[in-house]
Amino acid sequence: MRKGTAKPIIALAALALATSLAACGNDKKDDEGGGSADSGEVTWWSWTPDTPVAEKYIAEFNKVYPDIKIKFTNYENADYAPAMSTAFQTGSGPDIFAIGAGGNVGGKQLWGDYAADLAPAAEEALGADWKDKFAPGYVDQLTWDGKIAALPLGGVAADFFWINKDLFDANGVSTELKTYAELKAACDTFAAAGVQCFTMGTNSTDTFSTELFRTITTSIDPDYYLRALHGEASWDDPVAIEALDIVRKMQADGIIAQDATSIKQYPESNNNFMSQKAAIVQMGTWYAQYAAKDSMINSMEGAGVSNPTPFTMLPMRSPDFAGKGNIPQYIGEADYGLSINAESKNFEAAKTFVFWLTATLEGQQVVANAIDLVPAFIGVEADWDSLGLVTPEIQIPAFKTLYADAAAATESRNLYISAETGNAQVIAMQQVLADPNLSTADIAAQMEADSVDSPAE
Repeated sequence: MRKGTAKPIIALAALALATSLAACGNDKKDDEGGGSADSGEVTWWSWTPDTPVAEKYIAEFNKVYPDIKIKFTNYENADYAPAMSTAFQTGSGPDIFAIGAGGNVGGKQLWGDYAADLAPAAEEALGADWKDKFAPGYVDQLTWDGKIAALPLGGVAADFFWINKDLFDANGVSTELKTYAELKAACDTFAAAGVQCFTMGTNSTDTFSTELFRTITTSIDPDYYLRALHGEASWDDPVAIEALDIVRKMQADGIIAQDATSIKQYPESNNNFMSQKAAIVQMGTWYAQYAAKDSMINSMEGAGVSNPTPFTMLPMRSPDFAGKGNIPQYIGEADYGLSINAESKNFEAAKTFVFWLTATLEGQQVVANAIDLVPAFIGVEADWDSLGLVTPEIQIPAFKTLYADAAAATESRNLYISAETGNAQVIAMQQVLADPNLSTADIAAQMEADSVDSPAE
């Protein structure tokens, strides 16, 4: 059985550099202040949210604090770690940066050492029970080396699909596909109409394609994936082999498009869906932001559509891929939080922004209304009627259910996935779709050999 310490899922070269930098430490651990609390220029770096969403956050913040200027820089997933590593190495890091709960590009294991401990300020602002004001587990998931390295902005959930309801309706396809047979029949109908059915991209180190692998394993055995993460089951278990067989069958049956091995999830699969070339894409709650008319128009234009007409986007529960009666449930956790550089010269202004956005009802309402995240603050819900959804009478009930179920998710998404395990699954998905002569048993055996256990929960 593979052994080791979990690391976040990023390119291994960047991981090595960032880890070596973090090992150098950071002597400034506490909130030492710096600058004015209501004026100044603050830099914010992250791989998420998309720039238009961040600009909405900043615009609403500036209605309250007009003299604090926030400069947001959005990095592609693969570029975030190298940029952060270089910045901290040269002493030019941002005032505010994002860190994730675990296995993602901004993992707390990499950047937590550079963050100020926000616990004292949080207790002062919210009281002794301040942790209880956030969704269960969110604060603990952003704790690193005994300190609160970030305050949660919101959560994320996955293990479901997004569909273009307009394409489904135009082709007489049900928006609830509960079995593999129903999914295949729908894809056959779309193919006959010249529409790609399910778009996904595997030509990247990003782990989006492994979401499908996990979803399918859950339809075979709901407990398997987490047991395997913690070394209680192997990645060459019959469950994993069966899941890889189903992935390969999906390609053979025309469910997974043949271009999956030559494109990336972002931008190509996203563009396929937003340009209405494809009817289904697997994304998480972060994708809900595109359901609003203005956001969708911007995204469709970004996908190359001229004079776009927004379409109705809906979440769809996963089918029972394995036919065993197991419908995969949502998985989720704190998506990311906002950290303050312990060496920031604009510490007080940065703190004003971070606390307004993460720890006030006003700021969290702005986050909720972007429908990019599940709000971190308990009791906050999007003002659905004011969001400009394409078809609110259909989308609002579906979104309320989605967000309620997402907030109640009990199984983590990335928290316990090591870099090695994530990379091994990416390679397995690439191989199973690209090389039909390579047996799924051999692919699974290599996935097991290359994986590293995570600590038990």
